[in-house]
Amino acid sequence: MQNPIKTLIAVIPVIMVTSVSGITVSQAAPAKCGDRNKIIKVLRNDYKEVPLAMGLSQKSTEAFEIFTSEKGTWTVMMTMSNGQTCIMAAGHSWQNLPKEILGAKT
Repeated sequence: MQNPIKTLIAVIPVIMVTSVSGITVSQAAPAKCGDRNKIIKVLRNDYKEVPLAMGLSQKSTEAFEIFTSEKGTWTVMMTMSNGQTCIMAAGHSWQNLPKEILGAKT
C-alpha cells in the first residue's frame, strides 16, 4: 500500500487559477490537507524544501508558510486555527527577489 502522504505530495501541484484563465478560484482543484508535521517531513525529506517565509491572514485565522528548495521547487502551505494544514499550491522555478526598502537610495 502506498504511503498516503507521498500520494498527497504526488498530486502537487494544486494550481490556484485566476479569472485571467477564464476559470474562477472556486473551480480550482481542492487543496490537499493532512497532519502538519507529516507534510513538513515529506517536504523536507522528499523535496528538500525548508521554510522561507510565513504570515498570518488578515483575520489571523490562518497561517501561510512558503517552503522552497535549492532546486527551485516551492510549496505554499496553510494552517487553519483548528490545526488542519493544507497544501495550497506548489511549483518550480522559485526565485528570491532582492528586498526593496521604501525610501532607500538606489
